[in-house]
Amino acid sequence: MKTLYQASNALEAHMLVDVLKQQGFSAHLQGEHLQSAAGELPLGGLVRLMIDDEHYLGARDIIAQWEAAQPAAQTTPATLPPKRNHFLLVAAVGVLLGIGLSYAWVKTPMSMQGIDYNGDGIDDEVWTFSPRGTPTQMEADRNLDGKVDLRQRYDLRGRASSAESDDNFDGEFETLMGYRLGSLEATQTDTDGDGHADTSSYYRHGVWASSEYRKPGATGPFRVESYRLGKLIHADIDRDGDGQLDTRIGYSAALEPLAPEALKP
Repeated sequence: MKTLYQASNALEAHMLVDVLKQQGFSAHLQGEHLQSAAGELPLGGLVRLMIDDEHYLGARDIIAQWEAAQPAAQTTPATLPPKRNHFLLVAAVGVLLGIGLSYAWVKTPMSMQGIDYNGDGIDDEVWTFSPRGTPTQMEADRNLDGKVDLRQRYDLRGRASSAESDDNFDGEFETLMGYRLGSLEATQTDTDGDGHADTSSYYRHGVWASSEYRKPGATGPFRVESYRLGKLIHADIDRDGDGQLDTRIGYSAALEPLAPEALKP
């Protein structure tokens, strides 16, 4: 698991857990009980939000959107009049009010819309929308067998943030997808069901750039492919199985393999 966010207090941490839950993410708190035991000690940042590695990119985007929506911190003038405590109290109330409004906003009931493609009375594609009309999640049954096989989540601006899919329709989501600013950034697929990704693909601005292939238990890939405009340019492979890529095979415009070349160690 990765540290997603360090909260200044338990109230803020719980609010962010609810924000992420509304977007389909499950975050865990670490350090909450330590802060409670500290009494009045100012242990800022002690409560941490933890999340599974595969959900980090999508959840981090949601946290960034939440941070951008918070009121800007106010600075205290050097020559402050005698009523300083009153001013700070007003500022603190304003910040808490902003947090409260954000919390109330995410708790407002969502709306849902569905599409029944085969006319059996069951929606095969269901969209969930926030109170302001932006999508928060989409679930789809692509092969119309009554089971969801694609689930996509969206950030506070309605941009795709993460997704998972069951592409062999066996009831297990074997592919995870991460997005950056709405563009596909990476996919990981567990093709053999051992709980570890053995195929990974990476994208630049949503365009396929490379793919990696791993064997079960291997520390590194045995084959790395590079693409340009969707065409395979070359592949680096581990021919002797020592965990190091040692040979590069280029490909022609017709995708015919060229003579292999040794990679420099």
